[in-house]
Amino acid sequence: MEINIYRANNNLYIEILGRVVLDVCDSIKNAVMPLIDKGINQVYSDLCSVDFIDSAGLGVLVGLKVTSNKNKARLVLVAPSSGVMDILNVSKLDKIFDIITGSEADLLKQSLALKEYLIKNISIEEPLIRKPATPPSVASENASQRKAASAAPVVKQPAPAPAAPDAPAVATDSLIPMPAAAKSVKDQVDEHCRRAVELMRQGDYEKAVEKYVEALKIDPDYLPAYNNLAIVYEKRPSWRAKAIETWERVLELSQAVGDQKHIDRAQKHLSGLKTSF
Repeated sequence: MEINIYRANNNLYIEILGRVVLDVCDSIKNAVMPLIDKGINQVYSDLCSVDFIDSAGLGVLVGLKVTSNKNKARLVLVAPSSGVMDILNVSKLDKIFDIITGSEADLLKQSLALKEYLIKNISIEEPLIRKPATPPSVASENASQRKAASAAPVVKQPAPAPAAPDAPAVATDSLIPMPAAAKSVKDQVDEHCRRAVELMRQGDYEKAVEKYVEALKIDPDYLPAYNNLAIVYEKRPSWRAKAIETWERVLELSQAVGDQKHIDRAQKHLSGLKTSF
C-alpha cells in the first residue's frame, strides 16, 4: 500500500491507496499521527483508492479521529470506496465520522492533493506470512524418533475382552456439542450477522445475503439485519426489487420505533432506487 501526505496551511490531506489491514496499521499510525498537531485545523483522509479495510484498519480511522479531536481539529473522510462505505455502514461507524463525496470531494482533492504540498510519500509492503523453519536440533530429534520407531518390534495388542452381558451402555450424549437451539436468540442472530459482515468484506455478497436471511428467520424484526441486507441487495442490479422491498421493511420498522436515523436512510435509498428504474 501507499500513503501520500499533503499539508497546505492548516489542512492535512492523507491519501491512502491499497489495503488497510492489520500488518500495515502501525506504519500508518507512525506516519500520520505525529503530523496532527496544534497547527492543523482540518484532517482529510482520502479513502477512494482503499480497496479493502479490516477491523484493525477501522481502528486506525477511529484513532485518527481521537487524535484530531485532542488537537481541536476536524477529521473528514473523503470519498470512501464502495467497499469501505459498506463496512462503515454495517459497523455503524458512519455515524461518528464526517464524510464528503461527489463533486465536493473532487474539488477538495484538486485543491489540496498537489505536488507542491506533498510532504511525505510512503510505500508499505505487507509482510509475507512464512511457515517458520524447524530448528536443526528439533529436526534431528524428530528424525531419530522416526528411525527408532521404525526399528522397534511391532507388538500385537491383545483383543479387548467382551463386555459382560449386563454391562450398561456408555452414554455419549455429554460428548455431543451444544446444539444451536441451546444458544440464546441474540447469540444466534449476532453470529449470523458477524459472519455476513465478514463475507461482505470478502465480496461474497450471495453468501452474505444467506447469513442475513438466516438471522431474520430467527428474529424477523431485527432492524440492523434488514438495514445491512438492503445494502447488500444494492450490489447487484438483478436484486434491485429485493433492495426496494427490504428498504421498505426498514422504513416500516424504524417508523414503528421512531428511529429517525434509519427512517432518513431508508427514504434516501428508496428515492434513489425508484428513480433509477
